[in-house]
Amino acid sequence: MQTSLVYAVALASAFGLLLIWKALRFLETPARRRLCSFLRKRLIYTTFYRRRIGSDNVSVLTFLKIVIYFAANIAACALDVGNREELANRCGSLFIINLVPLLLGGRTSLLGDRLIRLHPSQSSLIHRWVGRVCIAEGLVHGVLHAMLGPRLTIVQSLLLSLATALIVVSFIFVRRYIFELFIKTHLLFALMFVGVLWFHIPFRNRRALVCLSLTSAAWLVQKILWLIRLGNQNLGLKTANGVTVNAFISKSGVPDAASVTVPLKKHWLIRPGQYIYLTLPGVSRHRAGFIQAHPYSIAWVDGSEITLIVQRLAGFSANLHHAANLRLSSIVDGPYGSPHHLNRYDKVLFLASGIGIVAHLLAIRDLLVAHEDQSARVRRITLVWFLETTSQEQWVKSILQRLMNSDQRHIFTLAMYVPGEGVVQDHTSLGISERCFRTDQFLDLGWFISKENLAEAGSMAALVCGTAHFEEAVRHGVRRCEQDIHLLHCGFQPEDTKVSAMARSRFS
Repeated sequence: MQTSLVYAVALASAFGLLLIWKALRFLETPARRRLCSFLRKRLIYTTFYRRRIGSDNVSVLTFLKIVIYFAANIAACALDVGNREELANRCGSLFIINLVPLLLGGRTSLLGDRLIRLHPSQSSLIHRWVGRVCIAEGLVHGVLHAMLGPRLTIVQSLLLSLATALIVVSFIFVRRYIFELFIKTHLLFALMFVGVLWFHIPFRNRRALVCLSLTSAAWLVQKILWLIRLGNQNLGLKTANGVTVNAFISKSGVPDAASVTVPLKKHWLIRPGQYIYLTLPGVSRHRAGFIQAHPYSIAWVDGSEITLIVQRLAGFSANLHHAANLRLSSIVDGPYGSPHHLNRYDKVLFLASGIGIVAHLLAIRDLLVAHEDQSARVRRITLVWFLETTSQEQWVKSILQRLMNSDQRHIFTLAMYVPGEGVVQDHTSLGISERCFRTDQFLDLGWFISKENLAEAGSMAALVCGTAHFEEAVRHGVRRCEQDIHLLHCGFQPEDTKVSAMARSRFS
């Protein structure tokens, strides 16, 4: 591709963005707000396709970004190409370039978490799609060279085999059903691939070598910093008590969740919405508990202890209740995640389904403290909790009681929608009356969002954490509302279960 053409396209794109920015500045504030609200509802709050198990919903804006990324790579590969050899070389060059953000990604990326401040779902989405493009370009490069050359070398055969293996272990059913195996094999194959790549790139290709050197060095530095941080958090002179597990028993007599209290050896600065990776060697699965790190959202912080609420699913969480009333050793990695800045809103509406309640508790506590200190604009806080079963109420009952007791100015309202199993309008479970109601009525999310928005004047944010269908219903409710509402999503996203699927008929 000619350098002048690349320069012209880049210059035209920059000039076009500058014109759009200038045009927006000339608009009056109400018109600009209406335009931004329209674009948010049509591009960000509209789902292009719903996520499958183990994946994420893709909005219209995200889909457009993916299409532009694909189109840019295809254009860079195929535009004005002369022959197969040139196409193979271009694919190889683009593969090396795309390898930079790919190797700097991952679930414990300090770059993505601390500097760029990506949510886990965003980081995972970027990592997957960049990886797909990268592997596709690498395979095209390898296949074309195999067609042009006399025979494949050992290094080329290894690279093609490892690329194929990376594709196979990245299929969604592998990520979903044997997640721990996927994590370890994915990392192993990726490291082997980069190692073999050093033997494949010729020394005369200085650009590729410089790019690969910078990428490898950045990845190595990042992992060294991560190991130092992990060791500093878990090693020290202070002797911490072991992790304690308390199981919650459902009405059927089977544990459906557990409260995990994790003592910290060092002082942590924990913000709402953050999560950790927890390793419990004593709770093993396939006798490999010491190499398994499981992500959990931090539900509560009390001094030097953090509390996690773990819903029972298949795998590790299913074995967790066996460790109830025991003291367990642990390795804690975190905290990860960036909080939403909710202090600038006048009204904040929290919406949760099932275990999604844990992502909101610390945020509500911080807003109540900020309101008491007069350091936040918030004047109205409402929590809507859609319970999939009545037994879920016991998971965070004590924490909700503490939040209600700390609300001295009565700005916090709690609405719990429970299954209709003989539910009565009783508020005694939390010891309150006027600021909490418990009902078995159908939850119309669009109506509730509109009601909250019209309750008081001022800006409003809606923060949602629930299953895919619950979040989609919230998106639809925000789009239906005529007023401008900022819809925010938590990094933690509960998985769909049989219980949540049965409860879908109770909300819309």
